[in-house]
Amino acid sequence: MAPTCSHPGPALPSGCHRAPASGLPAPVTEEEIVRDIADDRTLTEVGLWCWLFGGIAIVVGALVVGLPAMRYSPKLGRWGLVLFGTGLLAIASAPEMDAVALGGLEEGVSQDALAKAGEGTYGRLVVAVPTFYFVVAHVLGATLLGVALLRGRVIAPWAAWLPILSMPVNVVGYAGGIMPLTVVSFAMMAVAFALAGLVVVRHGTGWTRTP
Repeated sequence: MAPTCSHPGPALPSGCHRAPASGLPAPVTEEEIVRDIADDRTLTEVGLWCWLFGGIAIVVGALVVGLPAMRYSPKLGRWGLVLFGTGLLAIASAPEMDAVALGGLEEGVSQDALAKAGEGTYGRLVVAVPTFYFVVAHVLGATLLGVALLRGRVIAPWAAWLPILSMPVNVVGYAGGIMPLTVVSFAMMAVAFALAGLVVVRHGTGWTRTP
């Protein structure tokens, strides 16, 4: 994410830890993840705060993008916003084990016990299903929103392509634990969302009130 996520979070990562500067894959077992957290608790704490504020910002951004997208390309905009928004809600329902690990380490819980707790938690369907749904929904949702912006000419074509192209970059960056790619994907989406926000500020959402 050098940070890379131990557990999925949106398009913004939830818990982030150090990855090798070479760009090699991040730790893949719970034992390695807990050890990584213990080695740099401050970075994990910063990552959690970033996830909190970034998550709030991306929800606002999705609404700002979704409203004009639905106005000018109703079906694509609607399904894009529904998938993207519900994907964020799904991952928000999953337990944040990075925070649990931090709290456990502070209270003297062993790394082995925390690793087993993580394995048990993420092995349950009630956690695995919303996590999987998030991965699929936020990728499809962002892509559909980008296509809606493109077809509706809400923002410049090059900007509308950014959320579409950001998703493959995000997946590759996350799967490979390659921070630069993940950061680039976030930046691409942020630019598109910001430009759509400027359109809304200047011209409104395009929706009109009925008497």
